[in-house]
Amino acid sequence: MSRSCDPQYPQTVSEILDDRIRFRRATIQAVLRLKESHPWKGTFAERKAKFHRLHKDLCRIYGKHTRLRFRKIDGGRSDDSSYNEVADVITLRGKLSVITYLHEFSHALGRNERGSCRWSVNLFKRCFPKQFSRCGYDGHLVRSQRRQT
Repeated sequence: MSRSCDPQYPQTVSEILDDRIRFRRATIQAVLRLKESHPWKGTFAERKAKFHRLHKDLCRIYGKHTRLRFRKIDGGRSDDSSYNEVADVITLRGKLSVITYLHEFSHALGRNERGSCRWSVNLFKRCFPKQFSRCGYDGHLVRSQRRQT
């Protein structure tokens, strides 16, 4: 079954947008630190380090020991990224996407697909409003309209 047909996924981004959603202050601060680091700039190693720092911060905030790994980062779509609950590992694939990372981290916190979409999209929108306004929607997915370098 495709993700867009999965009843756990929202059908559209608009049904999960909620300006009233609350986040821990430390979570907002950690994501804003990532924003200040310009996560789309730098060498691949520098960009990975920025994601690792956010990951370390969020794990500390939420008392998690989840591992983060990168596989086949080739600039493609990040849709095949995943969270393995048994191994407690987030695997990012395709491209380094802030929303995708937040979505997978949300799974590590125990949220289902709908909850992870809601948490990640609203957190990204709150911390990256300018970038969010430039995105387009593909069903429940938020996609960059231009390639980030």
